[in-house]
Amino acid sequence: MTNQKKSSFDISSELESELFAIVNTIMTLNKKYQSGNLKENFFQRSIKSAMNDLLKINLSLNKNSIELSKFLAKMNITEDYYKAIDIINKISSLNFSPNQFSKSTSSSILEIPRLTSEITSSFITLMDALKLESFDNNEIIFDLIKDLKKNFDRFPGLELSKIKLSKIYQEFLKNGEEIVSHKKFRDSLADDLYEVFKDFNEKLNL
Repeated sequence: MTNQKKSSFDISSELESELFAIVNTIMTLNKKYQSGNLKENFFQRSIKSAMNDLLKINLSLNKNSIELSKFLAKMNITEDYYKAIDIINKISSLNFSPNQFSKSTSSSILEIPRLTSEITSSFITLMDALKLESFDNNEIIFDLIKDLKKNFDRFPGLELSKIKLSKIYQEFLKNGEEIVSHKKFRDSLADDLYEVFKDFNEKLNL
C-alpha cells in the first residue's frame, strides 16, 4: 500500500512539474512574440510543440484518474492555465494544419477525458453490434458510426487514424444495405474498426 501511494504521489508530482513548465512556456512565448522578440515561424513551431506537450499531460491525467480542475486548484495555476488555453485559441488562425491545430482542437483539450470515454464506448458497442449473428436494423449501426466519427474528429491529433475511420464511414454509407444481409461484410467492418481502436489505445497508452 505504501509503495502504491508513493507511486501515485510521484506521478502527481511529475505531472505538476511538467504542467507548470508547459503553461509557463506558453505564457513566456506569447509575451516575447507580442513584444516583437520572436519571429512568427519560431513562435508557431514552439506553440505547436507546447500544445502537443499539453495534450500529453491531459492524457496522463485521464489515465491516472486525476481530475483536471482539482489538479489545477492544488497547483494554484487555474488562472494561468486558462490564459494559456486562451492564447492557443487566439493564435489558432496561424499557419498550422487545420486538422492538427484548430479552434475545435484547442477547445477539445478540456474535453479529453469525456471524449476518451465516449470514443471507447462507441468503438466497443459498434464492434459488438456488428459481430451479432442475426441483425435486422442498420439504423442503429449508422447512428453509432456517426457518433463515433463526430467524437473522433474532435479528438486532437490521430490524423492517420481519422483517415482510416473516415474510409470505414464512407464504406458504411456506400454499402449500408449489406450490413443487414451480409455477416461477412459486418465482420470485415468490425475488424477494420478494431484496427483503428488499437491505434487509438496505443496513442493513449491505455
